[in-house]
Amino acid sequence: MNVVGVVTEHNPFHNGHLYHIEQAREKCDAELVVSVMSGHFLQRGEPALFNKWARAKMAVLSGVDMVIELPTAFSVRSASAFAAGSVSLLNSMGIVTHICFGTEAGDAGKLWPAARLLANEPAEFKAILGGFLDEGLSFPAARAGAVERYFADEGQNTAEPGLYASPNNILGIEYLRALLNTGSNIKPVAIKRFSAGYHDTEIGETNAIASATSIREELLSGGRLTDTIKTVVPGSVYEEMANEISHGLGPVFIENYGNILFYLLRTMPPEQVAGLYDVTEGLENRILEASKSASSVKDLLKKLKTKRYTWTRIQRILTYVLLGYTKSLAGAFDYTGPRYLRILGLSSRGRALLKTVKKQASLPVIIRTAPWLRKYDDISSMLRFDAMATDIYALLYPGHRIHPVGWDYRIMPFACR
Repeated sequence: MNVVGVVTEHNPFHNGHLYHIEQAREKCDAELVVSVMSGHFLQRGEPALFNKWARAKMAVLSGVDMVIELPTAFSVRSASAFAAGSVSLLNSMGIVTHICFGTEAGDAGKLWPAARLLANEPAEFKAILGGFLDEGLSFPAARAGAVERYFADEGQNTAEPGLYASPNNILGIEYLRALLNTGSNIKPVAIKRFSAGYHDTEIGETNAIASATSIREELLSGGRLTDTIKTVVPGSVYEEMANEISHGLGPVFIENYGNILFYLLRTMPPEQVAGLYDVTEGLENRILEASKSASSVKDLLKKLKTKRYTWTRIQRILTYVLLGYTKSLAGAFDYTGPRYLRILGLSSRGRALLKTVKKQASLPVIIRTAPWLRKYDDISSMLRFDAMATDIYALLYPGHRIHPVGWDYRIMPFACR
C-alpha cells in the first residue's frame, strides 16, 4: 500500500492544495495522504490565520487522511530545518512510501544535483558561498548564486536561470537533501505549481486557484471573508473559516503581534535579544533601536530589512522574540530532532491507518497531550514549547477577549466518523 506524505501550512487550505492532494494520490498511486502541517507559527515567520485544529479539520474535510503537527521548534525555522524536521517525521512513521511537493521546476530530477551538492558541501563550494556572503547578499541569494557558480565552474551548465532561487524549488531541494542525509527510502515526487505563483498578492478574476498569499491579502484588506475568496477555496473550508471568524477565532496576522512584541522589545536588554536564535552580527542593536521609532510591526520590518537581512528572516526573528526562542533551545531541539507524532486530524481511513502507525512508528504517537506534558524529558520539553506557542497565539485573536491557557491539554484531534 502506498502512503504519500505532503508538507503543508494550509494557511488557509485552498483549491491549489486540493489540486496538490489529488495529484499526489494519482502520481504516487497512493491510497492514503498524510500531511505534516505547521502549528500556530509558520516558516515565513507569520502566525497562522486560524488555529491548528481548525486548519487540520479543513484539510481532513478536503481529502487528507491524517494531519500531524510539525513541532514549533521546526515550523518557524528556515527551509533547511523546516524540511529536515518534516522529513524526519515522515521517516519515523514507518509507513510512508512517497513524499510529494510542489515546485516551480515540476521535476525532482532537476533539483537532485543541488541537493547532492548541499548534502556534502565541498570546500570549493563553501569558498564560493563565503564570497557571495561577503558581498552582503542574503543567505538564500548567496547560496543560490554559489550553487550556480559551482556547477558552472565544474562545466555543468545545465540549470535553468533562477532554478535554485525560487521559493518552492528551495524547499524541494531541502526535502531531497533531508532524504539523502537520513538515508530515507521514501520516494520523492515533484509536481509543478499550477497557476498561482508563491508570492502572488492578488486573486485572479477567472481562476479557481489562487496563492495562499493572495487569499491572506484579500482577508487583510477586506477585513472579512468575501465572495472572491469563496471562489478559490473548497466549500467546506469556506464554512469552517466563517465559523472560526464568527467566534472571534481569527483571522490572525503578524500585525496582531503589535503591543506584545513592542512591550518585549522595550523591556529586553540587548544581551537577551542577542541570545535569540538567528540574531547575529550585532543585529540585536538594530532591532532595539528601530523598535523605538517604529509605528507598527510592518514599519519595524521595513526599517530592518536590508539586502542581507530579508523580510522573511526578520519576520522569523520577531517571532523568536515573541516565543523566546533562544539559540540554546534551538540547539537542543536540533540535537534530538522531532520527538513525537502529534495527531491533529483524521479521516475515517486515517483512523484505521493510525493503528498501523502506532505499531510501526519509531516515535511515540500523541493523541492526548496531558500525560506527556506532565513529564520532564526531551519529549515534554518540545511539546511544552508547542503548548506555550498556543497560549501566546490565543492572545493574538482579534477583539479584546482574553482566552485561557491550556488548549493543548484539552482539545482533541478532529476525526471524521
